Amino acid sequence: MSERLLLLVESNTTGTGRLFARRAADLGVVPVLLCADPGRYPYAAEDRLRTVTVDTSDEAALWATVVTLTGEAAVVGVLTSSEYYVPTAAALARRLGLPGPDAEAVRACRDKAEQRRALAAAGVGGPGFAVVSEVTGALEAAREIGLPVVVKPVQGSGSLGVRLCADLDEVAAHAGTLLAATVNERGVAVPGRILVEEYLTGPEFSVEVFGTEAVVTVAKHVGPLPVFVEVGHDVPAPLPGDRDRALREAAVAAVRALGLGWGAAHVELRLTGTDSGAVSVIEVNPRLAGGMIPELVRRACGIDLVLAQVQAALGGVPELGRGAYARASIRFLTSGRDGVLAPAAVLADAVDRARAVPDTVEAVLYRAEGERVGPAEDFRGRVGHVIAVADHAGRAAGSADRAVALLGEAVSYTDPSLDPYSGGTRVTTGTAAGTGAARGVDTGRLKAALDAEAHRIVYDQYLADSAGDGLGEELRCISEVDRAHLIMLTECGIVDAGRAAALLRAIEELRGQDFAPVRATPMPRGVYLAYEGRLIEQLGDSTGGILHTGRSRNDLNATTTRLKTRTPYLALLDAVDRLAGVLLAKASEYQDVIMPAYTHGQPAVPISYGHYLAGVAGAVLRAYEALLDAGRQLDVNPLGAGAIGGTSVPIDPRRTAELLGFTSAAPNSVDAVASRDFVLDLLSASAVLGVTLARAGRDLSTWTSEEFGLLRVADTLVGSSSMMPQKRNPFLLEHIQGRSTASLGAFVSAASAMTTGGYTNAVAVGTEAVRHLWPGLSGTTDAVTLLSLVVAGTEPERARMTDRAVAGFTSATYLAERLVLDGMPFRAAHHLVGETVLGALDSGRSLVDAAESGGVGNGGLAPDRVAEACVHGGGPGSTAEGIRQADTHHAALRAESTARRDRWSHAGTLLSQAVLKAVTS
Repeated sequence: MSERLLLLVESNTTGTGRLFARRAADLGVVPVLLCADPGRYPYAAEDRLRTVTVDTSDEAALWATVVTLTGEAAVVGVLTSSEYYVPTAAALARRLGLPGPDAEAVRACRDKAEQRRALAAAGVGGPGFAVVSEVTGALEAAREIGLPVVVKPVQGSGSLGVRLCADLDEVAAHAGTLLAATVNERGVAVPGRILVEEYLTGPEFSVEVFGTEAVVTVAKHVGPLPVFVEVGHDVPAPLPGDRDRALREAAVAAVRALGLGWGAAHVELRLTGTDSGAVSVIEVNPRLAGGMIPELVRRACGIDLVLAQVQAALGGVPELGRGAYARASIRFLTSGRDGVLAPAAVLADAVDRARAVPDTVEAVLYRAEGERVGPAEDFRGRVGHVIAVADHAGRAAGSADRAVALLGEAVSYTDPSLDPYSGGTRVTTGTAAGTGAARGVDTGRLKAALDAEAHRIVYDQYLADSAGDGLGEELRCISEVDRAHLIMLTECGIVDAGRAAALLRAIEELRGQDFAPVRATPMPRGVYLAYEGRLIEQLGDSTGGILHTGRSRNDLNATTTRLKTRTPYLALLDAVDRLAGVLLAKASEYQDVIMPAYTHGQPAVPISYGHYLAGVAGAVLRAYEALLDAGRQLDVNPLGAGAIGGTSVPIDPRRTAELLGFTSAAPNSVDAVASRDFVLDLLSASAVLGVTLARAGRDLSTWTSEEFGLLRVADTLVGSSSMMPQKRNPFLLEHIQGRSTASLGAFVSAASAMTTGGYTNAVAVGTEAVRHLWPGLSGTTDAVTLLSLVVAGTEPERARMTDRAVAGFTSATYLAERLVLDGMPFRAAHHLVGETVLGALDSGRSLVDAAESGGVGNGGLAPDRVAEACVHGGGPGSTAEGIRQADTHHAALRAESTARRDRWSHAGTLLSQAVLKAVTS
């Protein structure tokens, strides 16, 4: 038996499985693929890989096949690259006395429910979770954990079946789908349990562990929610040392806690805060990473993890020595919508063009001419990939981004406007060019300063209208953009690191001085040119003059406007979140306090004060959602659009987007500099909210009057009269009504200004329209804050409310409905009850007495009982359930708001760390 066999139990369909076989052959070992369906692995036939067909889910049949093979040759190792079959391979290796992981530890690790419990017991940080076997259990878990939640199989692979559920309906639907499944995609039986997990935000990474050594940290790029399709990786992750160390330590701790420690493990984690210790382990996979990560590690670090895994399986010493050091990035081509692969000639051209992008070492399509594609639900939705390798992380990532955009031309869309790669191709030719000095008066073309009066109106007033310290905020945002821009220019090799470091040091010095030298400088041509002129004066043209490379004031202003908006926007979100919480808390507290609902200013039907507040909360939550939707435009990076036509300098807008906390780069240069739609969207959402505030303010103002006497506002929230000593004036409600209209007026003014400019960079749009945003948001925030204070500090006059509900005959509609349910036509019942009310008024009796004496009713007309009975149509009898649903909605919105805030905060940390590294290296 001179022949030695490495048994491969199933495989993944591309990538690592094929590499396992090739590495084994390189070591003089014959790879043998044991699989149930050879047709699943086209590479096996292409590579003439020895294949044995066997039901790999049948333990006895598989063992019998292995025994047969041991009689023919020496079986020296057992491996698999498929997560589904890791326990099977481990059990076979143990049975044969061959090297491999602990079979029981692997089995427990593969069950993500057991894994999660073990990690929690060991104190390894991770998301909150629940293991459920019924849809009702999933719903209970989601309520307890807090929406949104991640619902996923306990024995899945990759992103299969993993979904973010934003509400309980989505939880029920996806949990039902998963629990109904009896087998996985490979036909292997699955347990009737699923996981419901807390959704953690923050950048995602993996750490590739071998044995108990953390080999490398990988940055992950995940596609659009609600699914979790990985669309790219960067190796090694561009992280400062303390964050990388924290990730590595957490990964090794997780591996140890699970009793692993042999061969490869792929640990997925998130950084969930700005603190270096804020690390959460998402899951541990007792296998080599997929997604071509081993190939990236080989190219970037010179470490062949595939070879090491094969060597370990054969009982050898794995080779983990580091070779060449570079940066490698992979980007997977996925489709944003339904499409079809173009004709073969177009496919070939797309691949060739992608490969022609500098630093691109691989461009591959997985699909053939005419194949249909759709939005990716999991890793199987990938259409192809590109790999780029470079000296700098930003350059490798930028090249991969450009190459995958070109590869995307292989997909044809019926509606080109929905093509996710439309307009996204970056310029890859051209040279970096420095700008000339721009010192105040002399711009080269212009030789005189702007008229002083015009300067006051155009520049000074605009800054005065801006949020907070207008000039200081403008300079802070400019400097933030400059820091990110310089880091990107350096990483792309456009400017040398030495000059960039000098500029960054000067900018950091100005930031530390709160820009005092710039504030004291005349600004004859505006803030930016004065700021840049100060840097040129300090560092000279050759260094200070590179700052504006590859950009214009047009895209700079579009970017700084978005950055400046973040602070007042988050302040408004915080205020709305607080108001929603106060309304719902008070709604719950007062859901049994009966009062009349009013229509046309007259008592109508009995409700509770809590029911009213819950109704207002519903409108506030819709406004909260609208504000979050409007804020999505704040996440698009305009930087790179230049004056209006982009630039020939090979910049990387995605890198500046990352450093500034944006989620994407603007795909069209005209739209990037021309549009300020987000201003109108934010003001529109704020205006709708303001209408709700004003209407609620009017109600509360009316009900606090002596004539109504339904509410009493705390002394700390009312005013008195300078002349009339008896007065208690709820004047804050008047401020609410007045300030709540600020956004409405601002919207009209901003929209009117925008209509005067063409769809290009226009002062009327970028300056005159935008100036209305800050006071609009500020006024709305003030109104929201005041209403929170008033609602929290107002007590209902319970007895008075009940008396008014009785005196207002609010049970009349209920009485008519009782008659209808007893068989009387509604119009006749309506008429009869109306006559009964008239008789009660004439005789001075209550509706109850008048109804009983007239033989119309037989009790049960007390307003509290009537309100309790009105459970249909969202009536007061359903208030508790309505509040519960609103609480769930509120939690989901708060999670989204927090995620956006955390992402912006984390980007600031990453940028500061990148700057620190640049100026100290």
